[in-house]
Amino acid sequence: MEDEEGSFFLSAAILGIVLVAMTALFALPQHAIELRRMDSCRMTAIFLAEEEIAEMELRAADGSLAAGTYGWLGPSEDLEERQTTYEIVGTAREDGERGSLLVVHLAWQEGGKTQELRLERWVARHDTQ
Repeated sequence: MEDEEGSFFLSAAILGIVLVAMTALFALPQHAIELRRMDSCRMTAIFLAEEEIAEMELRAADGSLAAGTYGWLGPSEDLEERQTTYEIVGTAREDGERGSLLVVHLAWQEGGKTQELRLERWVARHDTQ
């Protein structure tokens, strides 16, 4: 009789562990979806920052980029993607006759928290004469 009781409790314990494990596995796909969304937002932010730096570089090469702070220089619809709004600020600082330091700061909301990205690039001036 004791052998049957021990077998029953062992079976119940194993079943309980299996049920807890199955319940925990239901949360994994949701977590994977959230991680994928966060990664997608970060990749979009990187591409937007690179695009802003490239646009500033082109204007610096033309001589039409004065030192100062700039907003988004690209198409405005690029700043809203997948229900995420990005805020971007570019800054150009003259470095004498040698060139300019271009800094892009980008921010967005993800999961109730502000995420930020900052890129810098130094652009040298070349004499064409």
